Amino acid sequence: MRFHGYVLNRRYLLTKIVQGFSLTGALFLFYPFVKSWIPGLSQAHTLEVDLSDLSLGDVKQVPWLGRRVMITIRTPAEVKALIEKTDSLKDPDSIRSSQPEFARNMHRSQRSDVFVAYGNCTHFGCIVGVNSSDAHARFSCPCHQSEFDAAGRVFADAAAPLNLEIPDYQFLSRNTLLLTSSG
Repeated sequence: MRFHGYVLNRRYLLTKIVQGFSLTGALFLFYPFVKSWIPGLSQAHTLEVDLSDLSLGDVKQVPWLGRRVMITIRTPAEVKALIEKTDSLKDPDSIRSSQPEFARNMHRSQRSDVFVAYGNCTHFGCIVGVNSSDAHARFSCPCHQSEFDAAGRVFADAAAPLNLEIPDYQFLSRNTLLLTSSG
């Protein structure tokens, strides 16, 4: 075959195309192994948070993976209220909510005294505010006034369709929390 004065060998061309695809495929297969060998790459989606500076009722907000994560130490009254009041909530059992398996309980957390959630309202993603004085609604959305209890469960009359989203995390110690990415 001639192409503008050059002789093109089909076998040579097909060999180069197959070699290119093979090299690309090998790189895609090799990448996870290289990633596991380099500790910095595998820890890019984790964040260690110190909770020792929090006292009862305080809320700590940390940026993580482009979102705000709220961490609060609940008061004994808030923990008690989570069990008592469920009739005024849209999804009291958090069946439709986005959360790890460990958060499928009344307090939606690993420990009843510590609550961790993304700070984005499930209606339009506005950043929710913290109500420190309101025992009824612990968090509220400034955009459409959706209110959430101390477990991030949305009240029935709110515009938000779902409870606040819970990230994946684990406790490294009593006062150290590790946020982890599940994806």
